[in-house]
Amino acid sequence: MREKLITRREILSAAPASLLLGTGLAAAGDSRSDRGNTLIGALLSLTGDWSTLGLASQALLQIAVEEVNEFLSALGQNRRFTLLVEDTKLKPDLALQKAVDLVSSGARYLIGPQSSSEAAAVRTFANGAGVTLISQGSTAGSLAIAGDYLFRFVPSDEAESEAMVALLRARGVKVVVPIGRMDLGNEGLQIATRRLFEAAGGVVRTGVRYGTDVKDFSAVLQTLSTQVSQAVAERGSANVAIYLTAFDEVADLFSQAQGNAVLESVKWYGSDGVVLSAALLGNAQAARFAAKVDYPNPTLGLNPAAQPKWLPLSQRVKQQIGNEPDAFALAAYDAFWVIALLHVLKDETRRAVYSNEVLPRVADLYFGATGWTRLNEAGDRKYGDYDFWAIREVNGALAWKKVLTFQSNPDQPGTIIELE
Repeated sequence: MREKLITRREILSAAPASLLLGTGLAAAGDSRSDRGNTLIGALLSLTGDWSTLGLASQALLQIAVEEVNEFLSALGQNRRFTLLVEDTKLKPDLALQKAVDLVSSGARYLIGPQSSSEAAAVRTFANGAGVTLISQGSTAGSLAIAGDYLFRFVPSDEAESEAMVALLRARGVKVVVPIGRMDLGNEGLQIATRRLFEAAGGVVRTGVRYGTDVKDFSAVLQTLSTQVSQAVAERGSANVAIYLTAFDEVADLFSQAQGNAVLESVKWYGSDGVVLSAALLGNAQAARFAAKVDYPNPTLGLNPAAQPKWLPLSQRVKQQIGNEPDAFALAAYDAFWVIALLHVLKDETRRAVYSNEVLPRVADLYFGATGWTRLNEAGDRKYGDYDFWAIREVNGALAWKKVLTFQSNPDQPGTIIELE
């Protein structure tokens, strides 16, 4: 049966009957939900690694604030929302400190943090304080926990790894040599991809990991080169691939890998933390290396049916910051809208129970910039296709370009569609 698209106005008008039935909670008309300001906090990496996502998320959240307040004004409501953004620099300890600061300032809802390591650091505090977290970037399967206060508007790493393994198999890769940053999210991707690729008959070598503060990658690249050389000697370069899970440090890594004949002899594959990275594209040497070794990176795909919503948002954000936002950043925009709709409905005297139990039901009804925001039992996005982006020469200059897509299917393996 085809699902009916529910508008924001319909969510508000239908909520007492469809969302609150049997909960004993207040309806939208409760006067306590019709006055005052509500502060929503955001934990974003604006100056650290993965700042491409942080800056795009910030721009989209600012747009969401404007739209939500205009929407409430049109409904004749006096309530308004404000946004307070804190820069976490992608550091878990700092993310926790900033979360405490935001809650002390009055925020009861936090969008972010964007990495899994940060989300893990903040999660216990949020659970104890009854503060709702909605991450637009965390994917670690270890954080897929039912009943907590962490919700994720992107799928867990299992879904992304399924897309990656489908691509590796479609291209005939038999052996993968992994390399990755040692943080919760990137490690989760490595674990899930290894499990799925080996289950499909592939071989995954030991690989190499590096710390979050590494700048000199010479030793890391030497170890990687040795393992790749051995794999190529045994299976041939066409059957060997490097799988890299990283953030913006990839720019330094690729700059230092430039000219290494072994590492340039095989194709590289990436992860969501590098998609549309301004740091990588802005480093000419690293960008040339990325283009030479192919290096497609997956991110949550954008629903074609939602194009009338995400396209103007993407164009507006690109004018502001110079980069198009990916679906992860657009998920932050959707998260703000869902929180706003939820808060308008909530009963102030039962905030924690209401938010934790009803947020998924609001998300189930919401169709936003990323399409349906339906969540699974663990509070993570339930469905997701993936777009793969790579650096290519476009009109004489290197640029990010969508090169293929993965269409998921709940009942059978997904499909890879090459766009080049």
